[in-house]
Amino acid sequence: MASFAERHFARLIFGIWLFAAIAIALISRDAILAWKMGDPDDQMRILQVRDWVAGQSWWDITQYRMNAPAGGDMHWSRLVDVPLAFFILLLTPVVGQAIAEQVSASIVPLLTLGVALWFYALGARRLFGAAVAVVAAALVITIVPFTTQMLPMRIDHHGWQIACFASAMWALFDRQAKIWSAIVLGLSCALWIEISVEGLPFAALMLGLSALGWVFPQLGLDSDSRRLQFPVAMTSTAIGTFAFFSITESWTSPNFCDALSPFHIAALSAMAAVVVVAVLLEKRAAILGTVHFRLAACATAAIGGAAVLLSLAPQCAGDAFAGLDPLVREYWFSRVPEGLPLWAVQLDFAIQQYAYMLAGCLALAMVTLLNKQLSKADKIQTALLFLGTCLIGAFVSRTAVYAMMVANILLAASLVYLFVAADNYKNVFPRMALRIAAIFLAMPNLSAQFVLNNVHAAEVKADPVSERLHAQFEKQALLCQKASAAAALNRLPASAFMAGLDTNPAIMQFTRHTVVASGHHRNQRAMADVIRTFVGSQDEAARIIDARNIRYLVTCEGSFELALYQQKAPKGFLAQLRRGDVPQWLRRQADIGPFQIYEVQRAALPKGMRQ
Repeated sequence: MASFAERHFARLIFGIWLFAAIAIALISRDAILAWKMGDPDDQMRILQVRDWVAGQSWWDITQYRMNAPAGGDMHWSRLVDVPLAFFILLLTPVVGQAIAEQVSASIVPLLTLGVALWFYALGARRLFGAAVAVVAAALVITIVPFTTQMLPMRIDHHGWQIACFASAMWALFDRQAKIWSAIVLGLSCALWIEISVEGLPFAALMLGLSALGWVFPQLGLDSDSRRLQFPVAMTSTAIGTFAFFSITESWTSPNFCDALSPFHIAALSAMAAVVVVAVLLEKRAAILGTVHFRLAACATAAIGGAAVLLSLAPQCAGDAFAGLDPLVREYWFSRVPEGLPLWAVQLDFAIQQYAYMLAGCLALAMVTLLNKQLSKADKIQTALLFLGTCLIGAFVSRTAVYAMMVANILLAASLVYLFVAADNYKNVFPRMALRIAAIFLAMPNLSAQFVLNNVHAAEVKADPVSERLHAQFEKQALLCQKASAAAALNRLPASAFMAGLDTNPAIMQFTRHTVVASGHHRNQRAMADVIRTFVGSQDEAARIIDARNIRYLVTCEGSFELALYQQKAPKGFLAQLRRGDVPQWLRRQADIGPFQIYEVQRAALPKGMRQ
C-alpha cells in the first residue's frame, strides 16, 4: 500500500510551493511596492524586456541608452525574457505597462520557484522515495542562495539555471531508464548553456555521470535503455544547443566566450558524433562492446570536442575574464564576491556553503553505509554529483548553491532515517536527543548562523563613532537605491549622465536619460571610462566627459561603489569634488533627493578638449 506521501505527493509539493510563495510575497511586499529590484542585473533585464516589447528586434539585445552611439552590448538569452514579456503583454491592457512590469517581475520568479521545486522533488523521490522528497522540498526553501534567486523582483537568469539543474538531476536518476528522460537530460543541459555558459561545467558533470551507465554496465545499469541514456542525452544536448541558438541568436554575429556560440555547438556536435559512431560500431561488432572500447570512445569524444573548441576559439581556453581591463578588474570584478572562489570571499558570505558541504559529506557517508534501497550505481552517481558540484562551487562561489541542493537531499534522507531510528528508543530523552541532532544536521544553516554569531561576538567591538557613521552611511545607501529617488531625476531635461556603474541601471529604468555604462563586462571600455572619471585627475575626467558628450555628473553620498572610488583614490576627481574642489567647467546644481547634481559647462572645458 502506498504511503501517505506517495498518495498525496503532488498536493504536498504544491502546498509547500504555495505556502512558500505566499510567505515570500508577504516578506517582499515592501520591495514589490517600492519597485526595488534585486540588483542592477534585474534592472537591466526589465529594460531588455521593455525594449523588446516596445519593438526592438528579438535578435537585438543591445542596450541603446548606454555607451552612445553604439549602445551597450549585452550577453543574455532572449529565452528568459519570454515569460516576463508574456505577463507584461497580458496585463498592460488592463493595468497599464508600469504596473504590468511590476506584477510580472513579482510573479515570474515565484513561478520559476515552482518549476524548480517540482523537478527537485521528483528527483529526490526517484532516489529516496516520496517521504524524503517532501522533506527535501520543504527544507530547500531554507537555503538562502536557493530562495533569494527566485524572490519577487529577482528576474535575472539565475533562478532558471536552478530549474535546469533540478530537471537535469531528475532525468539523470530515472530508474525506469526511458529514452525520453535522456532527451530531457540533454535538453536541460542545452537550455542551461543557452541561458548561461556557466552551465557548461555542470552539463559536463551530468553527462559524465550519465556516461557511467554506458561505460560500466557492471554497476547495475545493464538495461539497454539505461545504457543508452548517455548517447541519447549527448545527442540531445548538441541538437538542443543548435536549436536554442538558432531561435535566439544570429549565426553571423561575433563569437563570444561568455555566451553560447557556434564553436560551442561545433564542439558538442563533434562529441555527440563520436559517441553515436561508437554505439553503432558496438552494435555491429560485439567484440567492440568492452569497457576499454567505451572508455576510449569517451576519451576520444572529450579530446575531439576540446580540439574543435581550441581550433575555432583558442581565446576561450582560459579565464573568460582574462582580457578584462586591469582598472575594471580592480574596481568592479574584484568587488563582486559571487564570482570569486569560496576561499576568497568573506566568511559571512561563504559560511552557509561551507556548512552544507560539510554536513552533506556526513550525510553522504550515512547514506552510503546505511541505505539499503539505493543501488550501487545510484550511490556512486549521487556521490560523484555531490563531490563534483562541491568542486565547481568552490571555484565560483555563486554556483555552490547546486552542491547545497544535492546536500539537502542527502540530509533529508538522513533526517528521515534518524527519526525512524529514534523510535527504537523507549526512553524519551535519547529519542528526542537523536531527533534534535537530526534536525541540526539537516539544517546546517542553523549551525552556520550559530558559528557566525559567535565569531562576531568575539570580534573587538567597533568604536561607537565609527558604528554611528556606518549606520548613517547605510541609511543613505537605502535612499540612493529607492526607485522614487531615481525617478525624481526626470526633473532634469533628457540628457547624457555620468554616474556610477551600479546606479546607471536604475537611472535607465526610471528615467529617460542615457548613461555611459553599467557593470556588464562586454562594455569594459565604457566601464573603464566611468571608473577613470571618478578616480583619475580633473583633466582626465574632463576629457572623458567631453568625449562622451555628458551634460550632468551625478553622485550619491550613499553609493558603496563611489565610496570605494573615494577610498582607493583619495586624490582622484571624486575625492576632490567631495572636498569642495569643483572645477570651473562644472556647476553644482540643487540636489535631487539623495543625488548631488553637477552640470557640465562645455564652454568652460579646458582648451583643446571641446569638440
